[in-house]
Amino acid sequence: MNKKTKKWLLILCFLAISVFLFFKFNERIKLIELTSIHVETENQLDVEKVIVYQGHYTINRKSDAEMFDNKYDRIVFEGSGTGKIKTEYGENDFLVTYDNKYYFQFRQFCTNDNDHYKYNLTVLKKDNRIYLKADIDGGMKFERQMNLISDAGKLRCNKTIDDEKGHYNGLELD
Repeated sequence: MNKKTKKWLLILCFLAISVFLFFKFNERIKLIELTSIHVETENQLDVEKVIVYQGHYTINRKSDAEMFDNKYDRIVFEGSGTGKIKTEYGENDFLVTYDNKYYFQFRQFCTNDNDHYKYNLTVLKKDNRIYLKADIDGGMKFERQMNLISDAGKLRCNKTIDDEKGHYNGLELD
């Protein structure tokens, strides 16, 4: 090997080690947010009609309709990626809407503030119903039917409120 080749090899090794150390350091300090969201649709649904909000949706709400009044939500997907997704330690709440007619809200718990996630969401149509399928790094996977936004006043946490006293699946909530 000549001197020039050795020099380039040394530079490449230094760069590779630097990049590796940066990403290891970034796992601890989180200088760059590496969490991402990917949304797609199936069965002739239009991805341009999908909006994903990130916010805080308390389970102590009277009904799901309250979620649509939350002015502190951040849009993390609106027909295309916005690059504005950031997860934090604890509860990370998401509200997915389709065509301003359907919604589904879910919560993901992060046990480490420095973890990075890949949110893969699919809105699909089966049996004339709209579903949300989620596959999130860390093992969270589900497929659930989306709710009509017009029914949000009768639902809490995607489930029917049992009666006028505010019972929820047999539990009384204040």
